[in-house]
Amino acid sequence: MRDMFARLTRLILIAVCMAGTMSAAWGGEVLLNPGTIHLGDVGAGRLKKTQAIMTFPTAGKRDWTVNFAEGWHCKPEQDLSGTIAHRHPARIQIAMKSSLVPAGANGNHNLYNVQLQLEFGNKHIVCQRSLASGPHREGIAFNVNGELKIIDLSYNIVEYPREPLLSVHPQRLDFSMMEPGQQAMGKIEITNRGRQPLKWQIEPLNAVPDAGGIDAVIGPYHSFYRPDIVGTGVYRPAAAKDRLVEFTGHWGEMDGYPEAQEKATLKYHFTGGEVIVYYWKSPAGKALSVYLDNQPAANLDAYSEQTVAAQFRLPGPAIFGPHTLTLVNHQGRVVIEGVKLPGKGLSRDQGKWLRIFPESGVTTREIDYLHLALDTTGLRPGCHGRYFLLSSNGGTAPLEIYVEVATEAAAKILDVYRYSHGDDLLFSTNPQGESRLAPGYDYRKDGIAFRLFSPGTPGTTEFYRWYSNRYQSHFYSYEAGAEGKLNREYLREGTIGNIATSRLANTRPLYRWHHAGKGRYFFTTDSRGEGMNKKGYKYDGIAGYVR
Repeated sequence: MRDMFARLTRLILIAVCMAGTMSAAWGGEVLLNPGTIHLGDVGAGRLKKTQAIMTFPTAGKRDWTVNFAEGWHCKPEQDLSGTIAHRHPARIQIAMKSSLVPAGANGNHNLYNVQLQLEFGNKHIVCQRSLASGPHREGIAFNVNGELKIIDLSYNIVEYPREPLLSVHPQRLDFSMMEPGQQAMGKIEITNRGRQPLKWQIEPLNAVPDAGGIDAVIGPYHSFYRPDIVGTGVYRPAAAKDRLVEFTGHWGEMDGYPEAQEKATLKYHFTGGEVIVYYWKSPAGKALSVYLDNQPAANLDAYSEQTVAAQFRLPGPAIFGPHTLTLVNHQGRVVIEGVKLPGKGLSRDQGKWLRIFPESGVTTREIDYLHLALDTTGLRPGCHGRYFLLSSNGGTAPLEIYVEVATEAAAKILDVYRYSHGDDLLFSTNPQGESRLAPGYDYRKDGIAFRLFSPGTPGTTEFYRWYSNRYQSHFYSYEAGAEGKLNREYLREGTIGNIATSRLANTRPLYRWHHAGKGRYFFTTDSRGEGMNKKGYKYDGIAGYVR
């Protein structure tokens, strides 16, 4: 029976390869997401991690087992299995690594020992196989009560030469927005992609960045890198700069960066002239379209046999001012690293605000780290950048470090915390003083939802909050006389901060949704309403603009 299932799985995989792509829309009741996974470069004994989620939306439950294509040798030999039920999805953790030195079977010294791990709950299975360097594609088949669900898994086995080879991640590090006098820590990975020891040292570049034969363009840089979500498989933008960026469609996560799925769109709002887009070419990439202010600007080829960094410099528009850069991924999957504005200058540094240690080292097969200590004390408001050259006996790499220091007025931005109880949302800038958050009210803390302005900020006005005990729902508006639009049961509770009534620089809309039958309101910065339209809520306009 097992051999029959394996043969059936291979036939399905052959059909998939002939079709050239694999659909993310699955038939039947059971849903498996994502349907395609690209792990990128695999090697040096380092685990590349992701996850897949299998759901069963209707009542009842389904048993499942997982099988691998021919050639994989697994321990334990029995299949990984589990059960999914309504509201109890199965989260399958997937990881892969390969040996640093070729260790092929039967004396073949050009093959690497590749290990694929799957884990579900307290169960796990480890499979091994000898593979040559280069791109590969596998199918992981799930048998769910006789129904097949398959993950299309692609990856690139990195070849390791005998000589040392320098690899740095990330080469551009963005500390985002920080307040004056604030401190922060960061780190940069140094990996040796060769077998002999890698000897390296770092030195600052005080002159033009391209003086050392490297290509580093001066200008403010915005990275989409999120180290806190590495391995989750789902990308979530950082709150500090998400006012500048809009992600629509399905976005996965690859090494902490956003990976655009088919028809995913990114909009970046900026003020300036030229703009540089940094992205990755890979076997999973195909076509990426670039628009400036909704006008076609370029079509980029995102395909490469191996994962490599790429960039595209979009010439500046005729008018220097506010613009919108739009990226649309039509097919395949492409990782977007960040954007840079070469037409804008950096603030002049005051003092030694950045320290990097150690300044030299030797890396063998482990991952070493450059540690960064940043202190904005004495820095003027604006964007600051420092440039370094990491040189070694295995190559050189430029390093770019950026931070944006807020003005005193911007530093007084108010964090708005979100608490939820069912569909009701309570926004507060002073949660310690909220009686409704006392024990017994069952409000769950969701974290910082957005930011408001402090009183007196130009271009803003007071943002009021109402509550209806009957409907158990909050309402928010900058109109002090909004009672005339509400049911009598809504009582005004005061102001929670200031909101912009028109779109100021670095702000984003706060959308309002309304359920007429329930008399309830829902507020979110998500233009899709966090799926509330499926619960009967209708779009009801913009409540204002927030940070």
